[in-house]
Amino acid sequence: MLIEEGAIARVGPSLAADGAEVIDASGHLVMPGLVNAHTHSNQSIEKGLCDALPLDAWMVVASYGGAGATLGPGDLYVSTMVGAIEMLESGTTSVLDCPRCDQRWFDEGMDRVMAAYADSGMRANVAAQYSDLDFFGSLPLALIGEVRPDRRTGTVDELLGRIGPFLERWNGKHPRLRPMLGPSSLPRCSVELFEASVALARDQGVALHTHLLSAKSQVPIARERYGGSTVAFLERIGALEEWTSFAHAIWLDDDEIARLARSATTVVHNPVSNMKLGAGIAPVPALRAAGVPVALGTDGASSNDSQNMFETLKAAALVQRPAAPRERWPTALQTLRMCWDGGARALRQRIGRIEPGYRADLALLRIGDLRLAPKEQVANQLVYAEQGRSVDIVLVDGEVVVRGGRAVRVDAAGVRRDAQRLVDRIWGTLADRELRSAEVAPLLERLEAAVRALPVGFDRSRG
Repeated sequence: MLIEEGAIARVGPSLAADGAEVIDASGHLVMPGLVNAHTHSNQSIEKGLCDALPLDAWMVVASYGGAGATLGPGDLYVSTMVGAIEMLESGTTSVLDCPRCDQRWFDEGMDRVMAAYADSGMRANVAAQYSDLDFFGSLPLALIGEVRPDRRTGTVDELLGRIGPFLERWNGKHPRLRPMLGPSSLPRCSVELFEASVALARDQGVALHTHLLSAKSQVPIARERYGGSTVAFLERIGALEEWTSFAHAIWLDDDEIARLARSATTVVHNPVSNMKLGAGIAPVPALRAAGVPVALGTDGASSNDSQNMFETLKAAALVQRPAAPRERWPTALQTLRMCWDGGARALRQRIGRIEPGYRADLALLRIGDLRLAPKEQVANQLVYAEQGRSVDIVLVDGEVVVRGGRAVRVDAAGVRRDAQRLVDRIWGTLADRELRSAEVAPLLERLEAAVRALPVGFDRSRG
């Protein structure tokens, strides 16, 4: 394989180039780097935060009021670097990150997130998260007879006024980094903010990434706010485009799947996080059968606890099997294609293949650890048996960023020491967070019971 200017130039049995650096791949399996199409770098230091909490209750402890929501600029650098090192050392070369940065230091905080990715050598699309509705305004409290005032956390002009300069500072400024818009989630954004975000993305020529129907409680919110389907609303405002992507997409009905299939957008499946939070099983077999591009993501570390895409690959291949007919089970190779091809679509980059013209984002795995089988079985080994321990060398844009299984561009040991000090500090806030969570737990438990009793629009027995 000949790499020139960060891209794969030629692939063949016998290649030579005068003066080229040679990487001896004897005893290695060479594959495209994995693509993590959805995570939250501000959560990287909160592994093990929660257990046995459904999504809406988890939001109270982790996302709203959690330490990850208010990390300072220096903390965001450390948290982002921790996740980048974990991903790179387990064979992931590209990420679509959705960091939440406090509005008080938004500019500096987002620049520190970008700086961490630049220093690590990783390829990153960074969708800055923002929203304008109070968390409880995103819940269908009318189901349990509760009424709360519509409290805005910022105006559309204020929020997009901060996002615009971020896009200008970073758009086209670094070969491996791309800024994106990241309106947090449809229920947590007013109609005005979401429509304005779509318009800004179109005007600036940047991509937009958000969460779509990740909880059953969001279905009645959509009916109330949009007069029907969330996906129909997205279609109506021109948000189903090749430059948009949507994480989770669990609680879809057949009509919404058909609308997504008619569009050019991408869905990002996060099986481990979905299972941990009891959010549901995304209808991936039905999405794929309809022709919807599907990518894979870990989600954040406080809802997954890992940034290892090999774990996500295995979960994505297996989670459908109790629910879908056997003929619709994703195979190992199809699951890898979701990661590579779907991830490339979500990031809108030429990655995920070993072909001329694609970026040289590659992972070299030691064959001895894999106990290499015939080539037909290699996909099975990667998806079901590999855990990232075989990763030896990783290249991004043709540059070696991991050698001997360790990141080489940064002082990983120093980053981990800084991360431990940060973790020690934020765990000190856990008691207060758990107290706030306990105060709203009865309301959320009543709401969960009411939502559970709602009929399900999509019949998962049909796969």
